[in-house]
Amino acid sequence: MQALLDRLEAISKILLILGTLIGGVWGIYQYFERLQEQRVAMTLDYVRRLNSEQLLASQTQLSAAWYGVRDKLRLVRETPVAFREIYVARQRQLVMSVMAGSSAASSGEGRTSLVSALDLLEGFFSELRICVDSNICDPKTARTYFGSYAKRLYCLHEPFIRYKDKTFSDGYGAALRSFSLSGSAVCTP
Repeated sequence: MQALLDRLEAISKILLILGTLIGGVWGIYQYFERLQEQRVAMTLDYVRRLNSEQLLASQTQLSAAWYGVRDKLRLVRETPVAFREIYVARQRQLVMSVMAGSSAASSGEGRTSLVSALDLLEGFFSELRICVDSNICDPKTARTYFGSYAKRLYCLHEPFIRYKDKTFSDGYGAALRSFSLSGSAVCTP
């Protein structure tokens, strides 16, 4: 009888140890799940920010300017060229003229508003990049929500972003580029 009680006591201690270990592992799992939920929630806060009045106005200003020159943009994209450099030069000329305001006059927006609109959006993506890099926001959720828009924004304005980076603000657009293009990828026509 004593042997049976000793065995039951040993089994209960083993089960207690196993239960404690399993409970600890479960607690750790729950902790990391909560962290992930918080990262996703922070990322969704950025979704709400991108849809705020000020950032929507910036997106609208840029879209209206490009809508105003849609025929010129289509011509640049559809005209066959012998070398990629020729296409890049034509694209650069069009982007710079739109951002300078000469081609955007029909949309009613001047140079300051277009540059400011792009600055606001570039700043938004810079903050988002910091949030993702510091592991406060979830990278997968951020790419899902913002990846395609970030790529369109960067690739459409790449000549102006590069110009501003070299001329006025070192690093301008770097976060937007790294967020929208992976590795050594380039914008394609």
